[in-house]
Amino acid sequence: MAPRRTTSFAGRVAFAIFLVVAIVAGGFVLVNVLVTSKLGKAERVDLVLAESPSGGGGNYLMIGSDTRAFTSEDPLDPQRFGEAGGQRSDTIMVLHIDPDADRALLVSFPRDLWVDIPGRGEAKLNAAFNEGPQSVVDTITNDFGVPIHHYVEVNFESFRQIVDAIGTVPVYFPAPARDLFSTLAVSFPGCVELDGSAALAFVRARHLELFNVATNEWEDADAIPDIGRIGRQQALLRVIGQQAMDASLTNPFTANEIADAAISQLRLDQSFGRNDAFALADGFAAGEDEPGPATLVIPTTGATREGQSVLLPTGDAEAVLAQLRDFDTVVASAASGDAVPSATRIRVLNGSGAEGAAAEALADFTNQGFIGAGTGNADERGVSEIRYASGEDEKAALIASLVRGPVEQVEDDSITGADVVLVLGAQFEGITRSTISAAAPADAPAATLAPQPASLAPIPGGC
Repeated sequence: MAPRRTTSFAGRVAFAIFLVVAIVAGGFVLVNVLVTSKLGKAERVDLVLAESPSGGGGNYLMIGSDTRAFTSEDPLDPQRFGEAGGQRSDTIMVLHIDPDADRALLVSFPRDLWVDIPGRGEAKLNAAFNEGPQSVVDTITNDFGVPIHHYVEVNFESFRQIVDAIGTVPVYFPAPARDLFSTLAVSFPGCVELDGSAALAFVRARHLELFNVATNEWEDADAIPDIGRIGRQQALLRVIGQQAMDASLTNPFTANEIADAAISQLRLDQSFGRNDAFALADGFAAGEDEPGPATLVIPTTGATREGQSVLLPTGDAEAVLAQLRDFDTVVASAASGDAVPSATRIRVLNGSGAEGAAAEALADFTNQGFIGAGTGNADERGVSEIRYASGEDEKAALIASLVRGPVEQVEDDSITGADVVLVLGAQFEGITRSTISAAAPADAPAATLAPQPASLAPIPGGC
C-alpha cells in the first residue's frame, strides 16, 4: 500500500502520533525503539477483541471522546465546552486495513444511530461509551456483525494541544459562521486561521449556522447535524494531518512536541504495538495521486424512538458493513486515473434564476459521496459552466457526466477551496446518479454505497 495522508477525528490524531514518531526517529532501528517508548506512555485498556486476521491488517475502532476528566494543568474552559461529567463518544469510526487491498477504508458510525447496547438495551450509539470501551466494541460487533481487532481513543485536550503545537489551521469561510453550542464564531467571510480551541469548536459544531446576507438571517448549514459534522471533521483533519507532517519534516522538535501532545491523552487496547502503529500510518497516509483512505458514512434515515430524534441504518448500510467484514476487498483507487466522488470537492453557484437550485444540486452531489465545498450565487446564464483547477480535468469530466442539460468546461486557476465549481444555468435540468462509488468493491453497485448528505458548510483549506 503506497504512503498516503488523510483523516478522521480520532483516526487522524492517532495517525499523526505514529507517523510523527517515525519521522523523529530518522531510521528504522530508532523508529522501533522510539515507537515502543512513546506507546509505553499511552494509557492501556483491557478489552476482549476479535482475533486478528491471519493475513494481517484488521479493523481499528477509532473513538473521539468528549471526556472532561483531563489531567492537563490547562484544562478546557468549562464555560466554553460545558460542565458535562463522564464521557461520551463524540466521534466513532472504523478504519479497515487489508494489506492486499489497493486502499484502506474508513467508515463513520453516526453517534445518533439507534442500537441495542448489550446489557443496557436500546439507545443511541454514543450512549454505549458511557458503559465503557468494551460496550462500544460489543455493540458494533453484535449489532452490525463487524469484528473489532484494535482500539484507539483520543479526547478534546489532545486534539487542541496538537493543533496548538502545529500553530494554526486554515479554513475558508464563504460567509460568517457560528455555533452557539460549540462557541464557534466567525464574523467575516474569508480565510481564517484557527488555533486549537477554535479548531475544536469547528469540528464539534453540530448546530452550525451560516449568515445569509440576502435575507439577513442565520440559516442552518446541515440537513442532518451529525452527518454534516462528520464531513467537517474529515475535511479539517486532512489539513491538520498534512501540516503536522510538513512541520515534523522540517523541525524535529515540533515533531516531538506534536507526538507528546497527542500521546498524553491516548488510550489503546492492551495488545496494540508498533506494527499496529505502522499499519495505521500506512492506512491513513496519502500521496500526490491518492486522497488517503476511502471514506464512507453508514447510510441512515431519520426516525423517532422513545421521544428522541435518532438515525436508523437503511438497506444500503449492509453493502458498507460487508466491506468491514471482508479482508479480500479491493477499494476503489483514484490512482487508476479515474476521478472518484470521495476525492472531489465541489462548490455549486446558482446562475439559473431558480431559488434554492444550488443547495439542492450540492445535496445531490454530497449524497453520492462528493465533498461539498459550499454554495453561492452567480450572474444568470443560459448554459451551465464547470470551472476546474489546473490538473483537475478528470474530476471536471466526472461532474459534467452527472449534469443534465448543456454544460461547458473551463479551466480556472483562481479557484480556491474546491476542485470543481459548477455554475448552474437556466438550461440546467438536474443531477443524475454516478456509477462510481467512493469506496466500492469491484462487484458492488455504486448506488448502494452512497453516504448521507454532507454539510453545506465551509470546507477547510483552500486559503
